Amino acid sequence: MAFRCVALAVATAASSSCTVLEKRAEEKRFAAARAEALAAHAAWRAGSGWKAKTYKNEGILAKATSENSAVEISLSEQRGLLLVDGLIAMDFPVATGKRSHPTPSGNFHLMDKRRDYSSNLYGKILDATGVVLVSDADTRRDVPPEGAVFVGAKMAYWMRITDTGVGMHVGYNPGRPVSHGCIRLNREAALKLFELLKIGTPVVVADRAPALAVGETP
Repeated sequence: MAFRCVALAVATAASSSCTVLEKRAEEKRFAAARAEALAAHAAWRAGSGWKAKTYKNEGILAKATSENSAVEISLSEQRGLLLVDGLIAMDFPVATGKRSHPTPSGNFHLMDKRRDYSSNLYGKILDATGVVLVSDADTRRDVPPEGAVFVGAKMAYWMRITDTGVGMHVGYNPGRPVSHGCIRLNREAALKLFELLKIGTPVVVADRAPALAVGETP
């Protein structure tokens, strides 16, 4: 009996040792992959005119699934990142909320997805002939006069992240804060995110995207 107990203890210790070694090896592989991905991303940003462009690491994108993807929004840079297993797969321009309607910071998750969506808060008020009466209408403030109608702003590939109506969608994107709080995307980025992300996908909105701060000195 004593021999069996000793043998079991030795086997358990060996198994635990293997688990620790496997974990360390995996950590080293991830650190190497992250360093390589960050170097590729930094090299792309070193080029001219990158702020108006979309970065794609095709090797990382090829491994993207709805289970291993996440999004980070960098308010100070007006950029969005698609992360796959924590690695930067895409870097794209965004336009977040202007000073009067700031985009909230925090840790969110995807709550709803709609390919064709129109705002029930913001849009235009048109008269019976289609002439624009109010170009920046807010239904909480502007009431259409008799015969006029409110037409909500189009928000294609809508992806909600808050209970108060903030989300990501296709929209005018000059690379600076101009929205009513939503995160506007170019069509290429919006389509990719809409097709890939699932309800529950993590979305971080911060002054600087955490993935960009890896390895930086505080």
